[in-house]
Amino acid sequence: MKKGVGLFLLLICFGIQVMEVSADVIFEPQDIFYKHHANECEYVNHFFIVNGYEGKTELYKSPLSDKVKAVMKNNEEHYISYVYTDIKGNEWGLVEDVEDTEGWVPMVYMFSHYVRDSFLEEYKSQIKKEEGIVAVDSNEKMYYWTYPGSGDPYNVKTEGHPLNYDRVFIDEEGLKWAYVNYYYMGWHSFWICVDDPSNLNLPVREVDDEMPEPPESIDRVYGDVTVFVWFAAGLAAVLVIVIGCLIWGIYGKRGKV
Repeated sequence: MKKGVGLFLLLICFGIQVMEVSADVIFEPQDIFYKHHANECEYVNHFFIVNGYEGKTELYKSPLSDKVKAVMKNNEEHYISYVYTDIKGNEWGLVEDVEDTEGWVPMVYMFSHYVRDSFLEEYKSQIKKEEGIVAVDSNEKMYYWTYPGSGDPYNVKTEGHPLNYDRVFIDEEGLKWAYVNYYYMGWHSFWICVDDPSNLNLPVREVDDEMPEPPESIDRVYGDVTVFVWFAAGLAAVLVIVIGCLIWGIYGKRGKV
């Protein structure tokens, strides 16, 4: 009986550990091109808006292929998991949510509004690592923001739980902002103005959020992995035939002598 209880508890602990690990796992795509170039791809995990030339853009089998798998129309929003950069500097995004298929699209035809990640990238040199806690009064109304000066405040339901942060930013007004990675009840990835957390009318930051004019075309690199595989296989077959002929020529003639 004790052994059974012990085994049951062990299974529960193992299950909890698996759940904790799986929360941090990045599931890799099954795309063939990605599998061959995984070390050259950058994980972006972001939604983008289609901004193609003449109102659309194509989704290709791979950055090196001219085979079109689907056509995406402007203003559609699609998820891109990884970005690959070819030898000419063109960035390609792996789209996994189009018509039950996946493929690659030139990132020059995809647009992202200015969001939290945009701020983190633009001001990374001014964002400092600093851990701390913001004490919270359950009766105090506090606001969180997508990024400092985003102009889109949301009321945080604190219920007295303290806020833990791991990065800080000092804005142009000298106000200190704290980045909260995770908070009670599922709130995550937001900024709090530590110096004035209850102010709903903080200065709004001017950002470049205008959708650019897309180019008519890009200077592409061709040479699909499938073509390369068939070429390599053909070359190997020719090599086997040549070696076979040479062996037959040498030993076949000796046998006749």
